[in-house]
Amino acid sequence: MLALTSWLFLPAFIAAGMIFCVCRRGRNPLWVFLPLVFFYLGSARAGSEMEKWREREKRLYEISSHYTQVQGKISFIEEEEGAVLLTLKNNRIRKMTKGNWDEVPYEHSKILVSLKEAGSVSSEQLGIGQTVMVRGEVQLFSQARNPGEFDFKDYYQSLGLDFRLFAEEMEIVDAAKSPLLERLRKFKLRSKELLYRDAKEEDAGIFAAAVLGDRKGISSEIKDLYQKNGIAHLLAISGLHMSFIGLAFYKLMKKAGAGFWEAGLLSTALLILYGIMTGGGPSVVRAGFMMCVGFYAACLGRTYDLLSAASLSLLLLSFHSPFLIMQGGVQLSFGAVFAIGGLAPVIRGWLGKDHLFAGSISACFAVQMMTLPVTAFHFYQMPPYGLVLNLLVIPLMGGVLCSGMGVIAFGAINSVLGTAAAGTGHYILSLYEVLLKTAGQIPGHNIILGRPDILVLAAYALLLTAGMLFIKMLGKWENGEKKEADLPKERKDKNAGRIPYGGKLLFLAGFYLLSILLFLPKPVRGLDAWFLDVGQGDGILLRTEGEAILVDGGSSSNKSLGEYTLSPCLKSLGISEIDYAFVSHGDQDHLSGVKYLLESCEDIQIKNLFLPYHGREDESIQSLKELGSKRGTCVRYLTGGDFMKIGTLSITCLYPGKEDVPGDVNGESQVLKMDYGDCHMLFTGDMGEAEEQRLLGKTDYHFLGEVNVLKTAHHGSRFSSSEPFLDAVSPAWAVISYGQGNSYGHPHKEVLDRLKERNVTVFQTGKSGAVRLETDGTRIRFSTFVDGNQNHGYNEGKEKE
Repeated sequence: MLALTSWLFLPAFIAAGMIFCVCRRGRNPLWVFLPLVFFYLGSARAGSEMEKWREREKRLYEISSHYTQVQGKISFIEEEEGAVLLTLKNNRIRKMTKGNWDEVPYEHSKILVSLKEAGSVSSEQLGIGQTVMVRGEVQLFSQARNPGEFDFKDYYQSLGLDFRLFAEEMEIVDAAKSPLLERLRKFKLRSKELLYRDAKEEDAGIFAAAVLGDRKGISSEIKDLYQKNGIAHLLAISGLHMSFIGLAFYKLMKKAGAGFWEAGLLSTALLILYGIMTGGGPSVVRAGFMMCVGFYAACLGRTYDLLSAASLSLLLLSFHSPFLIMQGGVQLSFGAVFAIGGLAPVIRGWLGKDHLFAGSISACFAVQMMTLPVTAFHFYQMPPYGLVLNLLVIPLMGGVLCSGMGVIAFGAINSVLGTAAAGTGHYILSLYEVLLKTAGQIPGHNIILGRPDILVLAAYALLLTAGMLFIKMLGKWENGEKKEADLPKERKDKNAGRIPYGGKLLFLAGFYLLSILLFLPKPVRGLDAWFLDVGQGDGILLRTEGEAILVDGGSSSNKSLGEYTLSPCLKSLGISEIDYAFVSHGDQDHLSGVKYLLESCEDIQIKNLFLPYHGREDESIQSLKELGSKRGTCVRYLTGGDFMKIGTLSITCLYPGKEDVPGDVNGESQVLKMDYGDCHMLFTGDMGEAEEQRLLGKTDYHFLGEVNVLKTAHHGSRFSSSEPFLDAVSPAWAVISYGQGNSYGHPHKEVLDRLKERNVTVFQTGKSGAVRLETDGTRIRFSTFVDGNQNHGYNEGKEKE
């Protein structure tokens, strides 16, 4: 346990100093001591869970290579993209070994099963509470292998799910279902049917998300629109929804003559059932628990404290699953509550309670300031106008909820009544769409910030603390709460020197803009290059002196490379504009991501696009040219001998020249030489041995002996990286980009042997994830995104001078 918490000496030292200072002032040090105790207990709990996870992980890799059988009880059923997802608990796991089922000791209770009509069992026969036996292949959840990628492994681990099993066979061992849970599930399914029957499809998707917690019916366009404008929280069950439903029912019970206990207990029961029906996510549990605490306080005649209820909720949630607090959604949910309970009263006290919209402005400003670092850290971008939009849309959300619930209630009686009930919600949602699209036309509506480092987060915490203390001081000053002796003569009149309400709003706006400026991306020092793990393909991102350069960006194995890898990576690094993009040749595994950026990604602009001269007749290259022209990109064809200089970085196209005649598409590959001080990199695309020989036959480029970093051609194919070529280039490092388990067998053993014989240090994206190169022009340092043990972090590679 000491090893798990030894790094906590710094907060312990700080807390000890605080206790000493408090004791000297004669105050009770308990307020410092107790948080420290909880901090250590929480760390110990998290450390214990991590140790258990490491033990389970060893078993996971053991069963992932075997046909596996799992027997467990169904605790959750969900339909997704033609498949049924089951969550099984109380599981018994066996693996197939030499024709026999061997028991696997596995101390964990929940797994995810993906079912597509396995055996003779159909999805209609399944119900919550049944015990089933499934057999199939185990798939481990993927972890992030590039900057900015979503980490499915961490996400599902926080939910208590270790792996997914794709069921090929299934049988029901015990058909008994849980009556209550099954009724809730059936009610949810029936409610969803009524929503889609009586409301317009686009409205029904939002109704289902807001009322039932089912977001699968929302189009990607609407999701993107809400997220970019900072109101995506309206599409998830949260405190807004739970408080609306819980308080409405509580007040209804009170008006019906129920006492505090009867109304409180019935409302609590309703919230529990509603939370179970909607999936019981962390935000739902948080909101429901806080509402129940409020009802209990009313029953006892005690005052409800928002921050205490939220803290207790967080304590219980994190004790149950310590990894939940790493989820962006959980951080946003609790951050918003702590902002409303902690920061908003300070701001409102300064603005004055009687001023127009003071309460709404205080709450929205506080939430925006508290959640800004969370948004930047997890989503890499923020809508500066989101504060204003939330002021406009949140008050109307009650109408959407009422309309959605009305569709369900009245639609169960008559379809016409259900359609009529959908009208109010339809017009509100239409207004939302108009507001969001209008905001999207305003310059700067979405700012890409990148993921902030720990120093920026610490600086922001200090800035926010100082700002709130300053506002509190101003509030006391204006309200005459300082001692009269401390006030200057001209301030003896409490009403003198007050800041006008408009001036206060301008101050808050300035403070908000200053906070955003703190998160703006900073230019890198030297040259920073990422050889991305794109699967079976190539993608290299370079940054230097405020410029961003992309060399290829495609994959044949990752069909959503642009959306889920390339775009998040660029945003996490704070890149909203690619100054120069090079496409080596016309194969999809080198350009699919670039095509996505030009075609579907409005947040990232490519200024200059360089295409291969000999590929200008290729259909894929022509398509890129047309897309670039539509986006206002300057499109040029590159050929051997072309040269450009970007600050200290020099880029030369070595091959093929206009006079060369490539034999195939791979032979059209641009060969680029990039020089930054003593760092010399060679990018070879998919060039083969024949092109290597032609390149070595040229004497007018004088690149031999000046390469220390080689981007190995054609994903490590044995038909490239020939011995004469490697001898001529003589690199110190080589990077091979390929997809794990690809059907081509890349990288081929012959290539690895050739590199090993020449003492070349090799980095493989298929093993280590993205590979990073950093240089100041003299020293070169490599690091990898994922180490051999599948742990997060950056492992230092080889460093030479």
